[in-house]
Amino acid sequence: MNKFKYLREKVSEKDSSFFTPLIEYLKIIFPEIDDWIHDKIIPNVSIDGKKVRYRPDFRSETLKMIVEFDGLQHFQNPTKIRMDGVKTELYQNLGYKVVRIPYFIQLTKGVVKKLFDVDINVDLFDENTPSFGIKWNNTPAFLCQAGIKIMAKIFKIFPQQYEINKKELLSINDDFISGLSLLEREMNS
Repeated sequence: MNKFKYLREKVSEKDSSFFTPLIEYLKIIFPEIDDWIHDKIIPNVSIDGKKVRYRPDFRSETLKMIVEFDGLQHFQNPTKIRMDGVKTELYQNLGYKVVRIPYFIQLTKGVVKKLFDVDINVDLFDENTPSFGIKWNNTPAFLCQAGIKIMAKIFKIFPQQYEINKKELLSINDDFISGLSLLEREMNS
């Protein structure tokens, strides 16, 4: 059985049977990197002369990389979506490569190659397992319009994960709860 489960930024003991913390994935993707800083402010950063205190999920100074896990809330609120863009631009201007991992894209070998440009020999998340579920209230029906647009844009980059998740949304057999028609409209635009 595969030890890698659904990706989350961090995981409590209670959640460990369903989720794997991002740091465990990062240790496999970058085994030689041991300077990951979790949820700490980047010092001495300002925008237009005003000091900002942004705390990326994970940062490596060796790789000059920031990795953000974008949970459901990053697709539900247009203000948060806009702020994610501001933060990404700021981090890039500071010289970091920024990798944003949305909750509905799981780290398979293929995804790792696309996001990090790294080939790995370890089987990570099972690429045939959907990320959506009614029990977690995380289907497209629970997102704002801007979040659905971004979801569709990301699924166009990862079509295999779209097909797996589309099949799961179809099995719900309730478009009001699944939001499949909302996502398909964006996928076809």
